[in-house]
Order: sequence, then structure tokens, then C-alpha cells
Amino acid sequence: MKIGNTELVLQLFNPNDKGISRWVKKSECVGKYEQLYPKNGNHWYRNTGLKKFIFEKRKFDGDIEWRFNGLKDDSGTRSIRADIRNEILKQPCVVTGLKFSGGHKIEVDHRDGRYPICVMNKETQKIEDFQPLLESLNKQKRSECSKCVKSGNRFDAKKKGCSISVIEGSLKYEGTCVGCYWYDPKKFLI
Repeated sequence: MKIGNTELVLQLFNPNDKGISRWVKKSECVGKYEQLYPKNGNHWYRNTGLKKFIFEKRKFDGDIEWRFNGLKDDSGTRSIRADIRNEILKQPCVVTGLKFSGGHKIEVDHRDGRYPICVMNKETQKIEDFQPLLESLNKQKRSECSKCVKSGNRFDAKKKGCSISVIEGSLKYEGTCVGCYWYDPKKFLI
């Protein structure tokens, strides 16, 4: 039976209860750890089972070394409650109607691109705070939301071929994302 990357990494690094491990050399990725040998970055580090660790990398004596240097503080993350995440991932993308298939990956998107506190707290999260978007569209949305934060101007839905710019409010951000295309693309498809 093949052991997954997460289990292999945890065996090799053997972090303590504070998430701190020894330095592990790239040259140690042999034998049963061969699949951890980096080919394109550290593909195994992007595994969700390891994202709780603070990761460090350095060159030492001509070799690359890594270690886990503690656990990340979860309080400022954009974590989504598992039950909400699982339910959203069952749904098709709100823009294209596609589900996961043929390389189309669905992501769980925070509808409000400014991440209000109630949505950041797992205790107060509601399923309505999130929507399924294809990965490529979620990246586009993040970019547009970042522009809005910097400029104070919301995304103009006419750029997407819609007949109106926003369905509520104006193009000027006035304390809410409600009415913006990216907050609820479905309403622009009606």
C-alpha cells in the first residue's frame, strides 16, 4: 500500500507538538521518500494537510534544506467551515454552470471580497456567504476585488457584457459589495 505525501513528510520531518522539525536535506528524499524529491517547487508542501506549518527553506553546504518552524496562527486566515466547504463544492460554478471535470476546478469563494469579520469567524459563517467559482474566475474576482479596495471603484459588469454596471448602489464602493457583479453573478444572468 502506497503512503501519501502528507504521511511521508510527517514521518521524514517528524515535527514536535509545536510544529518544529529538524532541517531535512533534499538529498534525504531517497528510498521510500523518493516521491518527495522536488521537481517543480515543493509540490508536497502545497498539500492541505501541511499548510498548518510554517515552512522554511534554505541552501546549506550546496544542498537545499527545509524545516517546519512552528504552526501558523489560524486567527487571521480565510478558513471556511468544513460543512459549508463540502456543500459549496457539490454545486456548479455560479458563472459557467460547470462542475469539476476535465481540469475545471471549483473553489469556494467568499462572496464579499472584503472579508467581513462575520464571514471570517467560523462560528458565524453562513452558506450564503460563499459561492462556487471556477478557479480561473476566482482568481479574476480576487484581482478585481483588489482593484476595488485600492481605488474605491467597484467592478463594472458591462465589462462582462452585462447591460448594467451594478444591480444595487453605484460603481463607487459605499461600504458593501452587495450589487456588484462578483458578489452575485447569478443576478446578472437573469
